[in-house]
Amino acid sequence: MPANEYVDLLNLIQTARGLEAGGYYNLAKMLWALAYSAEIKASNAAGIPRHADLDIAVAGILQTLQASETDPTIIAAIEKGWQSVREDRTIPYADIPDLYVSRTNGSLFLGEPPEITTNHDHHLALKEFKGIWYFDEMTPAEVFKALEGNPIIIKEQLADLSPDQLLIAPAHNEWNMHQLLAHILMAQELLSERIDLMLTEDNPNLASKAVWAQKDQEALSTGEVLERYLDLRHKLVEKLKALPAADWWRKGWHDEFGAQNVLSQTTYFARHEISHLPQFAQIREALDG
Repeated sequence: MPANEYVDLLNLIQTARGLEAGGYYNLAKMLWALAYSAEIKASNAAGIPRHADLDIAVAGILQTLQASETDPTIIAAIEKGWQSVREDRTIPYADIPDLYVSRTNGSLFLGEPPEITTNHDHHLALKEFKGIWYFDEMTPAEVFKALEGNPIIIKEQLADLSPDQLLIAPAHNEWNMHQLLAHILMAQELLSERIDLMLTEDNPNLASKAVWAQKDQEALSTGEVLERYLDLRHKLVEKLKALPAADWWRKGWHDEFGAQNVLSQTTYFARHEISHLPQFAQIREALDG
């Protein structure tokens, strides 16, 4: 990030914290949003590292953290996580649990924080960092709206495309429409399986599965994939609508994300699914020329 952009970002954050300290929360949230927007735009402009570039980027970050005498447990967790990436396997929750950051002095806590920190922060006042933003809280009503509305949006992206167009990728090593829809179907199947487990067993193991890497649906036509996806979605929504309120909190354990429940898993899925909308749009734009 250029020096002037860094200064602008720092000013946004400083001012947001000052406004919060004075109780002016709605203006503070504007500045926090502007700061986040600046981070995304700057990282897009600089380029998102992939493959070999990621190795260079992580190595540089580790070197910087070591030079700044960052807590060795944080460095060790990053090193463990990066080893998993190199081996192309899921990073276990046991290696990198949720993190917490003090809003007052920036201290980091890996895993369960103390009830009261040395800086006198109560653990409820710390900012929690989960594995992915897909877990950002939703109510059951919001989940229903997404689970019922997302398929309509996805169907619109597939509308009027020929069988040949459904198999054209926008670039080398990127998914075409069929592959993207098959990925969402496999995620839907996995969600249905996990919901059944949590509703019928006490704290079952919700084993990680890399649905982006599975290829079980390639034998189906796009129409068949869509039909199965819509059928499973209808059945899932009907099942969830019949749940007693307490069952939304039925638990399971995920080896990558830790403690889960029916609401957190449906929230994750709803957000994950619709996060692919720009990808659908990108494919359509490429097909339209």
